[in-house]
Amino acid sequence: MDSSSLSSSSSSIASISPASLAAAAGESVMVVMDRNRGKASLDALDWAFKYIVGPNDTVVVLGVLPEIGKKAAPSCLPFNVGIGTSGIWMKLEFSGPGEMTPSELQEEIGRKKREYQKFLQPYYHNCKKREVNLDIRLAAGYESKKIAVEEAQKLDPRWIVLDGYLKKDKEYIHRNVDCHVALLKAKGVATLIPSKITGPECKEWQTVCRKIDDQALTADEFVNEPHSPKQTPPMPSSYPLSWRTGFPRAFSLAEIEEMTDGFSDVALKETHRIIYKGVFEEFRVVVMCFPADDQAVSLLRIVSRVRHTNILNLVGYCCIGDSIFLLCDRPKASLELCLLCEKSAANLSWNARWGIALQIGEGIRYLHEEFVDGSIVNLSICSANVALTNGSSAMLCIYDTTAKQLKLEDDGPRELESVKCENIDTNEQLRADIKDYGILLLELISGQSRRVFTKDGQCLVDWALPLLEMNLLSSMLDPRLTEPSEPEVAHMARAALACLKTDSSHNLTISKVLAIMRGNQ
Repeated sequence: MDSSSLSSSSSSIASISPASLAAAAGESVMVVMDRNRGKASLDALDWAFKYIVGPNDTVVVLGVLPEIGKKAAPSCLPFNVGIGTSGIWMKLEFSGPGEMTPSELQEEIGRKKREYQKFLQPYYHNCKKREVNLDIRLAAGYESKKIAVEEAQKLDPRWIVLDGYLKKDKEYIHRNVDCHVALLKAKGVATLIPSKITGPECKEWQTVCRKIDDQALTADEFVNEPHSPKQTPPMPSSYPLSWRTGFPRAFSLAEIEEMTDGFSDVALKETHRIIYKGVFEEFRVVVMCFPADDQAVSLLRIVSRVRHTNILNLVGYCCIGDSIFLLCDRPKASLELCLLCEKSAANLSWNARWGIALQIGEGIRYLHEEFVDGSIVNLSICSANVALTNGSSAMLCIYDTTAKQLKLEDDGPRELESVKCENIDTNEQLRADIKDYGILLLELISGQSRRVFTKDGQCLVDWALPLLEMNLLSSMLDPRLTEPSEPEVAHMARAALACLKTDSSHNLTISKVLAIMRGNQ
């Protein structure tokens, strides 16, 4: 596709509905969906209407058909079709001869267009009732990320909402637009990325976060009920302070002293940090004090941008003198403590352990594969660093100065300051975390802590690995478990074995491990 064709086609898109586009200037919301995915892609539009769209806004729905016609006649591209609020329009451009004739292409696109209109018909009445302008477009033959950026640069939307099938386009779009981006992860749940220009301090960003906060605090999903091992585990039942509007934020030393009662309640003292218990506005928090060296500064830069349901997210920070204080929500307990306590371990059912494994796996996937500024590794994954909240919901604690963000080799300069590690083997670092996750699975299956396990002078891995390889799972299963599900135990054991046996010749990712866990691979 040459640049002149894209410019010509995009100009046609922009000129379709001048009235609606004028209303959209500075007050538009773009929803981009892969039209090959059917009605499931409409979840992104529903989310936008629920949390972002207001009266007099213009919602520009861009459906993308990047692959249409390519098998039959790759030389017949590019072409695009738009459906504007002022009528239906179509433009076809052909760059050379092909097996599919222009009339055949036009017929195929017309069929797709009718399907698109049918899917979106129910939204017209809703928009009219809410005084919202609806501008619907269908683009065929373009890369989804490029056409989305092209349109966003003309419309200047407040938000771009991507359906979950466009996850691979998220980073490119965010780097090339000046608005907030939301990527739908599941029905009603989205990953939010603030504008690189205005950041999370923007009023629009805070308003949307507040709406999400209010909805989450009253949603039925937050009732403390056991989850099914067949389903993705729920979000934590106790909504954490770090997810509320206005956090993370900077704290003064006076505030830190007040919430820790003058640093009187020391929970843990280590060589590189001191951990205090505290209370802030009736919320239990943990305050970690680090020496203000390069490692602590790097850690702060990393955790200040991390935001995920299954990560113990940052509440705030204080940098003063030769110390850096990091605040996070104080969990109910660590997984290691529960495993070491006979009563707690007996109450930690197989369903709960299965859910913990999946939740921590999803947190690792976010850090390895989905974090907007590059993979975060060296996560110190173990039961001691898994925090449990009410209902046994799990969050990974990454407040260790070994955590690093890998340098991206093929991306240009970033607006956000990144922590980059030179001379680091990306695959080696990722494999180390994968192996640690495999050991965490062993801890969940066996009920043992890797840090305190000793049997005939063996560590946990040396003891368990032969049993995994010979499929002698009953010999390593925690006897305190009642009615464990045999298929799920087998899946988790296979996933653990894959993690522990991975080496430089295997490209095992956390996504592949989770597929094994769920029995899909």
